[in-house]
Amino acid sequence: MSNLTVHNAALNRQTGLLRTLVSQDPKLANAADVDGRTPLHWAASSGALDIVRYLLEQHVDVDPRDHSGWTPLMIAVSAGHEDIVRELLGSGADVKITNDKGLTSLHYAASKSRVDIGKLLIARGADINARDKANQTPLHRAATTGSTGFVNILLHPPEGSPKTRLNPGDRVGNTPLHLAMESAHAEAACLLIEAGADRSRENVDGQAPEDVDGVGGQEQRRAKQYVIDRCGKP
Repeated sequence: MSNLTVHNAALNRQTGLLRTLVSQDPKLANAADVDGRTPLHWAASSGALDIVRYLLEQHVDVDPRDHSGWTPLMIAVSAGHEDIVRELLGSGADVKITNDKGLTSLHYAASKSRVDIGKLLIARGADINARDKANQTPLHRAATTGSTGFVNILLHPPEGSPKTRLNPGDRVGNTPLHLAMESAHAEAACLLIEAGADRSRENVDGQAPEDVDGVGGQEQRRAKQYVIDRCGKP
């Protein structure tokens, strides 16, 4: 990108330059670069709250999708910019949009353990049980990372919200419990079990959650023993 492009100004948090460029040519506010990203994408990425607010005041498209289907909201969520997430949601950003991999903003929040952001998304109607193209839900993502905080908010959604499905299998039949055990995240596994996750459900390889090889070694053995000590034998 040229140093004087509106996209570069958003990326580098150059509010004055961006304002000047947009005032000279208002169409630049929504202009897409070679990757299909608008200034709002780049401002969401860099955490440039002032620029995000300015662009929203110019009535830019709040949900433009780049060439991979990412929206500014997805980028802000993934980067952990909660203030920008709030601004975008306040301007009507769609929490249910998916990108080319079928991932929603809530999937990214779960992957990065953005608990407070996850609460915001769920409060705005994010689909707790949305499946990506690997057939994984946000609960799969949270279990994989061992984020007990995120697992908890998914297991206890706000009153009136749909309940989180505990045992969905991904494209190879792994449930969230399989993934928690595979990565030796014992506490997350216990939260799932205590919520009613099926310890006997098998994946396509015929493995129950506590039979997966996973990371192996002492860490895996310790995790399995923790689960048995806390939750009993399956």
